[in-house]
Amino acid sequence: MAVTPTKSASDDRGYKIITLPNKLTVILVSDPTTDKSAASLDVRVGHLSDPNNLPGLAHFLEHMLFMGTSKYPDENEYNTYLSSHGGGSNAYTDTEDTNYYFDVNAPHFSGAIDRFAQFFIKPLFTESATERELKAVDSENSKNKQNDFWRSFQLMKGLARPDHPFSKFGTGNSSTIKDDPSTGVSVREALLAFHAKFYSADVMKLSVIGKESLEELEKMVVESFSDIPNKNIGNPVFSGEPYTAKELRKAMEVVPIKENRSLDIAFPLCAIRDFYKSKPASYISHLIGHESAGSIISYLKKKNWANDLWGGPARSCSDWSSFQIGIDLTEEGMDHIDEIVDVCFGYINMLKKEGPKEWIFKENLEVSSNTFRFLSKVR
Repeated sequence: MAVTPTKSASDDRGYKIITLPNKLTVILVSDPTTDKSAASLDVRVGHLSDPNNLPGLAHFLEHMLFMGTSKYPDENEYNTYLSSHGGGSNAYTDTEDTNYYFDVNAPHFSGAIDRFAQFFIKPLFTESATERELKAVDSENSKNKQNDFWRSFQLMKGLARPDHPFSKFGTGNSSTIKDDPSTGVSVREALLAFHAKFYSADVMKLSVIGKESLEELEKMVVESFSDIPNKNIGNPVFSGEPYTAKELRKAMEVVPIKENRSLDIAFPLCAIRDFYKSKPASYISHLIGHESAGSIISYLKKKNWANDLWGGPARSCSDWSSFQIGIDLTEEGMDHIDEIVDVCFGYINMLKKEGPKEWIFKENLEVSSNTFRFLSKVR
């Protein structure tokens, strides 16, 4: 069954959502004016699904998937095709998702799509590429150690319940992804087993955009992606909260790589995606991040304790999420951390006491509606 999604009045692209017989959901976007075509495929499995004895396996699979397919066995075929036609590709592994994407000059879209689809139909996972890609994963981990955002994320994971999947080390390195004959661990066998278990069409979502008509795009997608196996596995489920009372109410001091003075306050929440229509987190973000008289940041600026503040949904998964307040501190503000925290909680307690205001909700709704209505086409 095909579905036509709602679009803004200023959007002249054509849209269509279809589901292939193998249960792969696809959104087609037709734009006759585009000079670039692109596609992105998301697999609903990430590093939360890593085996406990092989942290980083999902990420390693992401690297290995590009190393040739049965139809196109040359390891460099895909990237060579894209680069020779003005395109490029990348991928990333998240907590519950692994995403693969590319772009290419529009006239060469069909060739790129066919090569791309084969990664999800019959990848080779050649043994010759294993050691090289393990080094690439290890190098990526070394680079991440110099990234303050990544370090902060790892700290949050380290504070979670050790028995919850969120605490897993998702990037992996040469110490965590390796054969262990004493326990019978084979990285290649584990890789093949992970792929066989989780890479199923029913937990994949595909989006494509091209110059072709919706009918032509649909034909292209059906021909290229219908052979992805459907194992009817359903989305992986991770029940339970990563942070209980034991893990909360903790203050951590972090020495940054780059010069930085900031204060972050994180709160665990239920799964806010269940409330995507009413968007309560956006309502709270609007008030906490407000800059008018009486707001948190206006007070902190008067005290010369902060330069900027933001608040909003942060890291989230299917069963839980988090809300974070981030404050860019002045040098003087660094000496008043406790007072700043008190100000934030005082403001939050005031919001709780006052309760939600319908006029604020409607005001935000109108702003969001107008933003969507006059949304410019992104190129």
